[in-house]
Amino acid sequence: MMNHPTNHGSGPVPTTTPARPSKHRSTAERQTAPRRSTSAAVAIVTLAAAFAGLAIWTIAVPVADITLTAGGVTVSPAAVALVSLGSGCAAGISYSLMNQFRGGAAAWTVFGCMVLVVSMAGPLMSGAVGSALFVLELMHLVVGVTMILGLRFFVPRGISRDSGHESARSGSAPSTAVSE
Repeated sequence: MMNHPTNHGSGPVPTTTPARPSKHRSTAERQTAPRRSTSAAVAIVTLAAAFAGLAIWTIAVPVADITLTAGGVTVSPAAVALVSLGSGCAAGISYSLMNQFRGGAAAWTVFGCMVLVVSMAGPLMSGAVGSALFVLELMHLVVGVTMILGLRFFVPRGISRDSGHESARSGSAPSTAVSE
């Protein structure tokens, strides 16, 4: 006679153990999960850079009573936010694209630093002088550094590096068997 687990009338007794969730994610999960977290991180870093620029504007204009003019135009908080968000979006998109390639993050950092240096010439060429020039340069620097460091340290690594390649690096084939 075979030993069966006690079943008190609740139906058939399972003869196999339930499968545990696999440690490996499906292809669809690998392709969408990092993109979602990357997009969120890029958005957060971009917003942080815009708020940093606005914080400097707030300290300089209403608090310190500095008139910010560049090229004969008064710099408004809306202009600071739009330029910061626009440049942040461009930086985030380019970083996300370059981050997919080996060495792309390092190459993007060099590129980002070069763009920041070129952008620092903007306030100089606009005719801003004195404290207005200082504040405009500071805003460029803070927004640029926030974007560069934020993207490098808070955006997840590219898909090609972190998902689906663990088994290739370890020398074993991916397992499709159900774990016991």
